[in-house]
Amino acid sequence: MNIDVVKEFAYRLDHDRVEIAGSRLPPPVITSPKIGRWRLEAAYTYHDGATAITVPAGFEFDLSTVPRVFWGLIAPFELSIVAPLLHDFLYRNGGKPPAGSIDPPRTYTRAEVDRMFREIMGAENVSAWRRVLAYAAVRAFGRRAWRG
Repeated sequence: MNIDVVKEFAYRLDHDRVEIAGSRLPPPVITSPKIGRWRLEAAYTYHDGATAITVPAGFEFDLSTVPRVFWGLIAPFELSIVAPLLHDFLYRNGGKPPAGSIDPPRTYTRAEVDRMFREIMGAENVSAWRRVLAYAAVRAFGRRAWRG
């Protein structure tokens, strides 16, 4: 992945909503306060069936944790924006976000959060091979990041 493409993506994030081509989900408003970090500028609500998950404005995340050496194969922003936003939010809270974040209130398991990550990537039109690879990576290596 060319570093100029990454810089252009970061510039767009600081100036516009970045929509994922073919996504069925509304784009979140995010900025990049520093390289490798992204901040949600307006609360974002995702509907997981009858459950609404709201990530508060100000939440910071790293998009998708893809080691730079693999960016030629998969860059962090090629795995969607909403999927890593929700995944990081739920992981950071061990599947139990603060009161008011999930309506009706419930707790998610790590496996449920990882499946949601894969499903959201599908809703954002991420190619099947990237979804499979990203899902396998979070299942294999996500345990250390889970705060449950």
